[in-house]
Amino acid sequence: MRLTDAHTHRIPGPEDRPALVNLKPGERPGPAEEGIYYSCGIHPADEDRFTLEDLRRTVDLVSVAAIGECGLDALAGPAPERQEAVFRAQAALAEELRLPMVIHCVRKPYELIGIRKALRAQMPWLVHGFRGGREVAEAWLKTGCLLSLSVPWLMHLSVFPDWLPRGSFLLETDESETPLASVYTHAARLLDRSTDQLAEELQAVFVRFLGKTV
Repeated sequence: MRLTDAHTHRIPGPEDRPALVNLKPGERPGPAEEGIYYSCGIHPADEDRFTLEDLRRTVDLVSVAAIGECGLDALAGPAPERQEAVFRAQAALAEELRLPMVIHCVRKPYELIGIRKALRAQMPWLVHGFRGGREVAEAWLKTGCLLSLSVPWLMHLSVFPDWLPRGSFLLETDESETPLASVYTHAARLLDRSTDQLAEELQAVFVRFLGKTV
């Protein structure tokens, strides 16, 4: 069973696929490869570098599987009002194109949850790099979102949170140097499952998120 990487910034090897690889607007992927899918969005820290027109052009040129990563960041990027406006526009694009979203969230979970409710968003959101507690996790899950667990947060756990049920989370490498196999081995041990069992389960969650067979 192959391992699924729900969010990464590099092209992984064949053993670490399917994978959702992050692109910036204007960035062109290489030749099509089996198991490689792309997301593209305007990160809060990049809102002075890219426009929504840049994003739309990339989405039109590249067969993206998701919009993002994009979201709100209390520690980076322009003023909150600007961040929210840019994020709302990307969320509207995702709904228009019927694409899921990869969410970047730093200290703004309830603001983003409020936007999802206000927009009555139907497409799934994947909150990448999740490292919060039970209350925040349950608030995200209640709105139909999935959580992609932060590598440093997960690797320091000695007990897997009982408030993260099956089907509610995925694993990622993001920009970590930790091998995906090590992430899966650690998570499987915490969950008292084999790596193959966990890989099969998370691939099914990934398929549900993307809305396509991988």
